[in-house]
Amino acid sequence: MQIEQLPNGEKEHLRLSLRGELDALTAPKLYEEISRLVQERPGLQKITLHCRDLVYLSSAGAGILLMCMDNFAPKGITLELAEVQPEVYNILDLLGLTKLMSVSHA
Repeated sequence: MQIEQLPNGEKEHLRLSLRGELDALTAPKLYEEISRLVQERPGLQKITLHCRDLVYLSSAGAGILLMCMDNFAPKGITLELAEVQPEVYNILDLLGLTKLMSVSHA
């Protein structure tokens, strides 16, 4: 999986583009990258993961998204998923994540 930080003029908003598969092998990399960026950006309030190019999500990947949400919420940081492909959205919906975080279709 590739993670790319998208340009953004807002200090409080981190935007990342995800490309490839979010599974047991790649999920720790995503968590480490987000954690590093959160530490580097005091005052961060929102993380948007753009998932237009995310083609697969496993239960391990979904678990990392929940872990991010749980760990960053006490710091006042919300997590949202944008441009989610139908196949990935269906998995998120089946797992109930669409009720826990903001998820928008591609």
